[in-house]
Amino acid sequence: MEAAGGRALLAAVGLLSALSAAGTLFLLAQWRELGAALRDLEAAGNGSVRGLPPAPAARTKRSRRGERARGHVRAESDEMLMMLTYSMVPARVMVDLCNSTKGICLTGPPGPPGPPGLHGLPGYNGSDGVPGTPGQKGEPGINGKRGKIGLPGPKGDQGQKGEPGEMGLPGKDGMPGGKGARGAKGQKGDANNDVILEGETCAVPNDDTLAGKAEDRTPGPSKKAECVITSVGSPVHFVSVQQTFGTWMREPANISDERIWLTMHFSGNYIKEYENSNALLNDSYRIINITGFFYGCGHAVQNNHLYYQKGGTNDILKFGLDKASMGTLPMKNALHHGRNYLFSNSKTYFNIAVDEKGLWIIYASSTDETIMVAHIDEERFSVIRTINTTYPKSKAGNAFIACGILYVTDTKDMTVSFAFDLLKEKQIDARFELRSSQSVLAMLSYSLRDKNLYTWENGSLMVYPVHFGR
Repeated sequence: MEAAGGRALLAAVGLLSALSAAGTLFLLAQWRELGAALRDLEAAGNGSVRGLPPAPAARTKRSRRGERARGHVRAESDEMLMMLTYSMVPARVMVDLCNSTKGICLTGPPGPPGPPGLHGLPGYNGSDGVPGTPGQKGEPGINGKRGKIGLPGPKGDQGQKGEPGEMGLPGKDGMPGGKGARGAKGQKGDANNDVILEGETCAVPNDDTLAGKAEDRTPGPSKKAECVITSVGSPVHFVSVQQTFGTWMREPANISDERIWLTMHFSGNYIKEYENSNALLNDSYRIINITGFFYGCGHAVQNNHLYYQKGGTNDILKFGLDKASMGTLPMKNALHHGRNYLFSNSKTYFNIAVDEKGLWIIYASSTDETIMVAHIDEERFSVIRTINTTYPKSKAGNAFIACGILYVTDTKDMTVSFAFDLLKEKQIDARFELRSSQSVLAMLSYSLRDKNLYTWENGSLMVYPVHFGR
């Protein structure tokens, strides 16, 4: 039974499909006939309109009725199209139908948006815009590297003649002059027992070889030695160096020795030796390495030996400049380290001096910090005697010794404010202006060679002429 019912259902479906196909073919044939008739009517209407003059009112009414008839035919064809949409038509037939009707087919609702397409190619660069207003000035940039040295330029014109240079150091003593004419006979003087030799008073023994006998002569006034400095002259600038601190020295006794020695800074392990003053001006020197290292600016040269403090100790060294020799002299009870200087302005613990009376060492007592002076036996390199001046080092800026007298400057190194006779061991009245500059006075030394003061003032090597008086 079930098989028979299924075959009946399939037969019914097949019959309906056949009827639907037949109806579709029939309608399609009708549609084609109607479309052809409509095209013929439109062609006939257009041709009659082009060839005839304007129609009268009656004919116009008939044309309007014809248009209404054609509109009715179109409406019927549209209804037939609607009927086709509800019938079972193959897809390819429907596509051909829609293509042939030129857009009469109905369209469904829009589908969902598709995925975005690929990015297109970049467009062409646009034209430059209008320049904007200038911005504010920026911060200066970092300096660039220095460029290469360019080619030398053409030689310039000769400049004007310069001013005369500074006066140099005194030269060697000249040859003795010829014998002068005999002077007029002087008046007879008073008998006296003393004569002046080289600034010192020397007694002459009483004997009958002199005019008159001792009992017949009246004692004359004693003459004071011309060894006390009363003033100094204007300084002469010799040369300038780069160092603020240092010492420059010459041989005090041997006038024929023109060498000059320099120590640079207040501490070092070598000295510079210049053949003469011209070599110093041209900075032509040789290096002499010393034992240990020196400290301070109070060194001295005497008889081809350098005297200096061995840094960090209380030893004074005697160093041979031409041949290897060394002597050591410990200075007992002397300040020698810890920045408790004898002279703070020059960072000096010991100041070594040479004058007409020999070799001296100026230092500060470690007991009461007063200025002490030791007279030195040069040959044995030992202390002959020690003199306590009782003058506090805190009031001193620097010092030098000339003709057995110690001269001490004030703390600004502008005035000699204290003098002490080392031979008589007593203070004397000697006060005078030394200089007007307030620059650093690293070195102050009396030169037996030419009776001048040598100084090192903030890198300038200066010479002060000395004036002795009664």
